[in-house]
Parts: sequence; C-alpha cells; structure tokens
Amino acid sequence: MVLFWISLAGCAKQNTGFSETRKIYLREVGLPIFVTINPRHKTDKKELQLFIKTENLTKVNISKFQILFFARDNSNQILIPEDKKTPELICSIEKKIQPSTIIKCHVGPFVYTNLWSSIQIQSISFTTEDQMRHVISEADLDDVTVWL
Repeated sequence: MVLFWISLAGCAKQNTGFSETRKIYLREVGLPIFVTINPRHKTDKKELQLFIKTENLTKVNISKFQILFFARDNSNQILIPEDKKTPELICSIEKKIQPSTIIKCHVGPFVYTNLWSSIQIQSISFTTEDQMRHVISEADLDDVTVWL
C-alpha cells in the first residue's frame, strides 16, 4: 500500500515537472501561451466535451483568445455536431488574460451521428494589448498544447 502511494506521488511530480519544463521552453523560444486540453467523451452517446486551460506566458495582457477545433472520424472526415450547421468547435475567451494567469474554457458537450476518433486543432489566435492579432503557426501548435 505504501509503495503504491509513493509511486503515485512520483507520477504527479513528473507531470508537474513536464508542464513547468514546457513553459520554460516556450518562454525561451518566444511562444506566448501554454494550453492544456482534456477531452472527455461518452462513447456510447457519441458525445465530446473539451476542458481547456490557457496560461498567458507573456508580460502583457492578451484578449480575444480563440482555439478552433474539428472532430474527425476513422476515415479522417470532419464531423458536424448534430445540433449545429457547421463543424467547427470554438473555445473563445473574450476577457483579458493577465500575465502568468490561467483561464479555463469549456467546449461542448456535442453529440455526433458518427463516432469521432480524433480532434484536430485548426488554429489558435489572440490579441495583445497593442491590438495586434497573433496566430500560432501550424508548426508551433504541438509545442504550445498538451493533451491530457
């Protein structure tokens, strides 16, 4: 029983260490945000929800933060939720995200006709205090996001 507890504690430390190491790396290379995404699904209902945390790694406020997602099936086809006319899933945070602050966003639940098999991030964008719009490049999407 004690060994299980100790190994579990070690896992928690490793995960925290990974996130902190990733944030240090992102700051060093000039990437301004760190996003964690926790998808939750009910396979029997073909339902999808995304719980997202965004951390501002810059020294300025950011606003109008947005992530655009698509759900795909086994054939790599983009799926449209049953109650929507378009396929995009959007996490949109309108309020200012101050430096070193984490803001949460919830997307869904959405139900699909077909079972979804993957989630693709199409884009991440935000506006800085000077009203400049920024888009995270496709090459950097994997660096700034961690799927839990």
